[in-house]
Order: sequence, then structure tokens, then C-alpha cells
Amino acid sequence: MAGRVPEHVIQQIVRSVDLVRLFGRYCDLKKKGKKFWALCPFHKEKTPSFSIDPESGLYYCFGCKEGGNVFTFLQAMDGLSFGEALKKLAAEAGVDLSRYRSEDGPSRDELAKVREVNELATSFYSRCLEKAGGAEVARQFLERREINARAVETWRLGFAPEGWDHFLKCATGRGYGPDVLVKAGLVLPRQDGQGYYDRFRFRLMFPIADAGGRTIGFGARALKPDDEPKYLNSPETPLFRKGSCFFGLSQAKEAIRSGKTAVVLEGYTDVIMAHQCGVPECVAVLGTALTEEHGRRLSRLCERVILVFDPDEAGRKSAKRSIEVLLDGDLEIRVTRLPEGKDPCDFLVEYGGEEFRKRLDGSQGFFEYRLALARQEHDTSTVEGQTAAFRDVAEVALAVKDQARRDIIVRRIARELGMRERSAWAYLQQASRATRGGRDGTAARATDQARLSARESLPGEMLGLLLCQPEFIPEVAGRVELKLLRECAERDLLGELLGRAQKGLPVDVDGFVNAIGDPALARVAASIIEEEKAREERITTATTRQRLDDYMAYLEELRLASAAPPAGDDEQLKDYVRRLKEKDKRSARTGQVQEP
Repeated sequence: MAGRVPEHVIQQIVRSVDLVRLFGRYCDLKKKGKKFWALCPFHKEKTPSFSIDPESGLYYCFGCKEGGNVFTFLQAMDGLSFGEALKKLAAEAGVDLSRYRSEDGPSRDELAKVREVNELATSFYSRCLEKAGGAEVARQFLERREINARAVETWRLGFAPEGWDHFLKCATGRGYGPDVLVKAGLVLPRQDGQGYYDRFRFRLMFPIADAGGRTIGFGARALKPDDEPKYLNSPETPLFRKGSCFFGLSQAKEAIRSGKTAVVLEGYTDVIMAHQCGVPECVAVLGTALTEEHGRRLSRLCERVILVFDPDEAGRKSAKRSIEVLLDGDLEIRVTRLPEGKDPCDFLVEYGGEEFRKRLDGSQGFFEYRLALARQEHDTSTVEGQTAAFRDVAEVALAVKDQARRDIIVRRIARELGMRERSAWAYLQQASRATRGGRDGTAARATDQARLSARESLPGEMLGLLLCQPEFIPEVAGRVELKLLRECAERDLLGELLGRAQKGLPVDVDGFVNAIGDPALARVAASIIEEEKAREERITTATTRQRLDDYMAYLEELRLASAAPPAGDDEQLKDYVRRLKEKDKRSARTGQVQEP
């Protein structure tokens, strides 16, 4: 949830902001009944299915099932964290959040200090690039890469001078203590415990910004041939997580959103040169493989991702890994191949932005790319080579969770490599079992069986009923054994909701839902509420009261079943039968029908 900012404060923010005006910045809204409707910003459609409820602050698309609260909407559209979205709306609403502290992290004052020293470092390194002794080496590097003065200014490039404490002296001279400098990843404690020293020394500095353009960390390139590592990033800090950040996102996000396409490169200079040459939809990962979090951030901004990695072995491996990560989302994935020996920056310098864009337009689909690589690496004229190529490409199908997409890929693999579909499927099923194996395989089979029972839908249906009819929450709090329900996001939310009531805390449902900071959980909550509203309209044979009683009765059945004694234990068996008979008598007296 939202740290220690109270829900009533979050709800105050939501109620103080003109939500129609806010959503209207991104969508063309039309009022219909109590809600506003628009073409969904998360997927292509011709008929509006994206709805906004100004009273609750929730949105939901009936087409792509994307939903959440106003904070998760800003997370998706502007690439903000929940805290950043909260702070942005609080500023619009005139609500002061400075006195609140995060549950598991630094206070907002401490975060503000880290932001301040990052900004100070950006300005310091920028000035050093212009004036510091030794900076000509950095300037010559930029000249060789043909990065012009305007780009240097736009990207706020800098230079960390040689020496142990240049920035440390600058920061402490302005009143910042070593503790905040360490927290920001800008200085390190000496091994002997006697003082501190600068992390970045004699390096070209690339500030890494969040989606709002504020510096959260740095990438630093060595300027001496023997310095290792060649690229040094800031460590993980309260503001900077390498596995979820992109270089260039603040500059690229509008172009990505408008064109529905993101181009992912490998290097800082690649991105800067692409923007300099008029290709502004380019970003780069930060010296790490593309992660699932990267994929989620991209899926919120666009529909298509084009990978352009260096044409060497390391670049090909990065492309393969990135494809497998991105396949988990609903994204069109393409790959652009450059001539051997030329990274994107080299290509752009030699051929220009127009030629680079032609390469992007002619990019290969991910399947064609993997197939071409397999044919390049294996002699498919032989049985052995054909088998090896099939196994390589089959990795793509194994990474796909969507059944329809997997079916199409398997058919194409079989057709392109001259195999029977049945043989391709047999291999994949065997490989899938080997991959999941043991406990994972058992869990997968258990999940498949659970989907056939009422137990699968119970957490979601009960959560939806309580969110839409909160007067029942005090009645069932303390009576629901969560361990009887399958593990899922709905159960987590149900536990949080009932846990508050058990503690005697007032439960404001709108405040509860608006305080969900995790986009995935917020999506679940919004979806559950819409499903419950549809269920209430659809079910005419039972009242909400009767449905709740049925849910509680079914939970009691599950509890008794879980308490069933092991074979051979006569005393426990007698007690179990006695409890079942008592339950049958209670059911007969109330006239309720118990679900088996």
C-alpha cells in the first residue's frame, strides 16, 4: 500500500483533484450516465471502452481489462512511481506530504536530500566538463563520437575530475553530510574508516533521469584505457534501480507514446546520437539485460518494441534474452540488424537518421530473427543441424505464456524447419515438463485442477462483494481463514481489507482502493469491482446477503475438509463425523442450500 501516508489523506488528494480534467489530458472524454468514456489509451480500438468513474477515482477498460486508480494511471502514462504520482497530485491538490515517512524506506525529507545532491552532482560534473583540468580528454571523446554542443547541454553531460575528493569537498562545503552522499551513491567510505572519497573519478558522466527529467543516478565511462570497469553505474539507491530504469526515457516518452513504438539500444552514446539525428523514440538499458520490469514499463507506453543491439555475439545474446522477456507482455517485438562492426552510434554518424529509420522500418519480427540466427549458426541441410536449429527456436515458444501466440509460433517452427506439427508439440511438451519439473510441475497441475472448481473464483467473488457492499465487512472479519483460499492477488487484497476491520480500523473502500500503489494489484481491484457490478445485475435468483452466506458456508466446507482426520484415527474420525452432523442440522434449520 502507500507507506505511511494515511488513506484518508490519499482520498483527500483524490477528491481535491479534478479527475475529469486530469484524465482529459490523455483522452477525449465523453459523459455517458455517471461515467466518462474514451478510446482506451492502452490499446487500439474504434469504439470507446475505457471508462472513468469520477466518484471513486477508478478507471477500467472493458476491452483490454486495464484498470486501476488515478495514481496507477499516472504511473502508466508518465512512467512515474506510485510515490511520484502521489506527490504530483498532492502538489496539484495543495496537500503537504512532507511530514509522512515511507514504511520501509527513507523519509520524504531524506529522499529530497538525495535528489538535491544528485542535482548538485549533475551541475558540478557539467561545469567540470567545461572548465576542469583534464576535461579535454572527455571533450575529445565526445568530438570523436560527433556528439555536438547542443546534445552535451541537452543531456547535461559532465566530467568527474581525477582525484579523490573533488565532489566530496563541493558537497560538504554546501552543508551536505557524508551520510546523504553515501546514500546517493556519490561517495564511498574509506576502508580504514577514516573519511570518504568520490565514487566517480576521471570519467565522462551521463546523468540518468527519471520519467520527470530529474537525475536519479549516473553512468560513468572510463577515459583511461586500463581503467576497469569501462562503464560504472551508480549503485542501487532509494531513487535508482538499474533493473527498472532506462537511459533517455524522459526525453523519449512523448515520441514513444505518440508513435506507439520504443526503440531499445545498448549504449548511452547510441541514444544521444539517435536523438541528435532525429530519432527520438530511443532509450537504452543500463548495462544490464532487459528485465520484466523494463518490459512492463514499455507495455504501458507503447505497442511495439524494436531491439537494436550491437552486431556481435554479446549483442545477439542480449537480443535473445530481451525477446524472451518481452514475450511475456502483449507487445509486438521486432529486431533491427546493423552491419558487422558498427554499433548504432557509428551507423548514425556514417549514414544519418534517415537511413537508420529505414533500417527500423525494415526490422524483422522476433520469430524471423531467431530463425535466421538458428540457420546462421547451424547447418540445416543436415539432420543434426536441423534438430539443433529447432531446439534453438523452440526456446521462443517455451517462453510464451499466451496459448494462441504459442500455437502460431509452433506451427511456424514446424513449417519453416520441415517438421510435422505433432513432433514439434511432442518435443515442447517434454521440454516444458523438464523445465517445470518436480514441485513446479505439481503446482501447475494443481492450478489446472483448481480452475475447474468454485475454489478458483471464491477469493475474487468475495472481495468484489465486500468492496461493493462494505457494510458486510465487519460481519465477516475474523471469520475468513485465508489459508483455505488459493494464493492469488485477490486473496492478498481480501486479507488486507479484512485485517483492517479486525483491528477495529474504519474501512473506507474508496480510500482503500486508491491507496493501492502496485499497478498489478490496482488493476485487479478495478477489474473485480466491475465484475461484481455486472454480477449483481446478472444474478436475480439470490440476494447479496444470500450470496455472502453461500460463500461463508463454502468456506466452512473447506475448513472441515482440511480438518479431516488421517485414515486409521478412530477418535478423530468420530469427532469429524459429529461436526458434520451438527452442521447438517444447522443447515436444515436455516433452510440454506450448502454448495458441495
